Amino acid sequence: MKSPEVNTLGLFVIIHYCTFATMKFTHGIRFPFFLILILIGASTSTIIAENTDVDSLLEQLLVARQDTNKVNVLIDLASKTVFSDIKAAEQYARRALQLSQKINYTKGLAYSNYWLAMVYVDNEFDLAESLAIQSLEFANEINDEILIAMVYKVIGNLYTDAKRYNDALSYYNKSLDLLVKLNQDSIAAAIYSNLGILQSEMHGDIHSIDYYLKAAEINQRTKNYLWLTTNYLNIGSDYIKFGQLEKGKSYLDKSLKITNENDFARVYPYIFSNYCVYFIEIKNYDSALIYAQKALDISRDHSNKIMELEALNHLKDIYYKKNDLKKTFSIFGQITSVTDSINKYKQLKELDLMEMRFRYEEAHRAQELENAVLKANHYRKELTYVLIILFAGFVIFIFLFLYIAQRNRTHRKILEQKTTQLENEKLSLENEKISNDLEYKNKELATNVIYSIQKNKVLTGLIEGLVEIEKNAVKEETKDAIQKISKKINESLESNAWEEFEVRFQQVHKAFYETLSVQHPDLTPNEKRLCAFLRLDMSSKEISRLTGQSISAIVVARTRLRKKLGITNTEQNLVTFLSQY
Repeated sequence: MKSPEVNTLGLFVIIHYCTFATMKFTHGIRFPFFLILILIGASTSTIIAENTDVDSLLEQLLVARQDTNKVNVLIDLASKTVFSDIKAAEQYARRALQLSQKINYTKGLAYSNYWLAMVYVDNEFDLAESLAIQSLEFANEINDEILIAMVYKVIGNLYTDAKRYNDALSYYNKSLDLLVKLNQDSIAAAIYSNLGILQSEMHGDIHSIDYYLKAAEINQRTKNYLWLTTNYLNIGSDYIKFGQLEKGKSYLDKSLKITNENDFARVYPYIFSNYCVYFIEIKNYDSALIYAQKALDISRDHSNKIMELEALNHLKDIYYKKNDLKKTFSIFGQITSVTDSINKYKQLKELDLMEMRFRYEEAHRAQELENAVLKANHYRKELTYVLIILFAGFVIFIFLFLYIAQRNRTHRKILEQKTTQLENEKLSLENEKISNDLEYKNKELATNVIYSIQKNKVLTGLIEGLVEIEKNAVKEETKDAIQKISKKINESLESNAWEEFEVRFQQVHKAFYETLSVQHPDLTPNEKRLCAFLRLDMSSKEISRLTGQSISAIVVARTRLRKKLGITNTEQNLVTFLSQY
C-alpha cells in the first residue's frame, strides 16, 4: 500500500496553535495552550477520528518498504502523537531520521529533525535547538517555506523559554513574514498571540493586547472559535492586570459566550479563574468565592491539576481576606496535596525525557558508527584496487628501499642525537640566562625602591627633627640655618620614587600592567602596585616594611585582590597566578 506524502499545510494547520499560543494564569503565570487544546478542544468524535488516523497509519507502516513512503508514514505518526504520546512520537521521529539518513532523503531529514525538536522543546534546550537548526538547514535545501516558518517558530519558543527575548522576537517576526507571504492566516494568528506574550514579558505593558487583537481578528474571520475564545481570555486577563477592570470583564464575557455556544467545557476553569481575579480586585469577595469554587469543581471534574491548584490558591486568598482563618488553613492542606501530585507528574515526565534522550543519543551514535563503517568499507574497496596495482611496483623496489632506508636510518639517528643534544644544551643555557637576568632585574627593582623609600623616610625624619629644633631655637640666625638645612634635605627627597619604580618595572615586565588592566579593569592603583610586588615574589613582611603598612593590612589587601581576580574559592597560588601575566 502506498503511503501518502507528508501533508505539510494540513498538518501544521491542525497542530500549530498547540505549539504557539499560550493561555495565561490569573496571577501572571502562563500555561502552555497545547495542554488545553488536548484536554478541551476535542470532542469524543475528534479523539476517535485521531485514533482512527493513527491506526490507519500503523497499518500502512506494517506493509511499507524501507523507502521514502515509510519515512512519510513515520513522520505522519510522529505529528499525530506528539501531543498525546510523546514517547511514541519520539520513536517514530527517530526511526524516520535513521531511515532518511540511510536513503539520503532530504525532506525526511527536515521533518524528522523538526518533530524531534518538538518532542524536546519544553525540557531540553540544547538538544531541541540543535535539532531545529538541522531541520532548518534541510528545509532550506528543499525550499519548504512552511516548514522554515514553523522551525523559526520553534526556535522563537526556545529563546522565549530561555528569556532571550530579543532573539525570540527576531525569529517570531521571520516566521510571521513568511506566513503572511504564504497567506497562512490561521498559523499567523498563533504567532501574533506569541508576540503578545513576548511583549508582556519584555515590556510589561498593555501593548501586548494589540497582538492579541490581531490574532482575534484572524480567528474570528476564519471561525476558529476555540482559539478566538483564548484570545479574548488573554485580552481580558491583560486588561484586568493593567487596571482596566470593566474592559477586561467585557472580554471575559465574550470568551464565556463563545465557550457556552461551542461547549468548550475545559476552558471554563480559566475563564472562571479570571472572573475570580476581577471580583477580588473590586473587593466583591462573595462573587469571587463563587467563581473560584466553580473553577475548582470543573478542574476536578476534568482532572486539571494545574487549574485545581490555581483555584485553591484563589480560595485561600479570599478566605484570608474574609478573615476566615479556619477555612484558609483547611485549603492549605489541599494545596499541598495537589502540589505533590503536580510535582510527581513533572518528575515522571523528566524521567521519560531522560530515557528518550538516552535512546536518541544511543541511536544517533549507532547511526554514526554504521555510517562510518559503510564509508570505511567503500574506501577499503577502492583502496584494494589501488593497492593491487601498486603492489607489483612495490615488490621491485622493496629490497633497494630496505638497504637505503637502513643506511639512512643509522646516519639520521646519529645526527638526530647530536642535534637534540645541542638544542637541549642551547635551550637550557638560554632559559638559565633569561631566568638569571629576570631574577637580577627583580632584585634590582626591589632594592632600588626599598632604598629610595627608606632614604625618603630617614630624610623626612631628619626634616621633622629639624622643624622641632627650629621651634625651640631662640636666635634668628639659628632658625635661618636650620631652614636652609631642611630645604637642602627636602630637595634630596625622591618624590617620584613610586613612579620611577613603576616605569622601571614595566621595562622589565613589559605587558604586565596592560594585560592586568584589560582583564581586570576594576583594580585600583594600590592593588596594581600590590600585584607588582607579588610579581617580584615579595613576601607580605617585605611589602609591609616597604609600604609602611602592617602585615595584617597586607594580608587583608591580598584577600581582596584574590576576590577581584576571581580566584577566591580556588587553591590557586596568588604569586603563581600573577606570574602568568
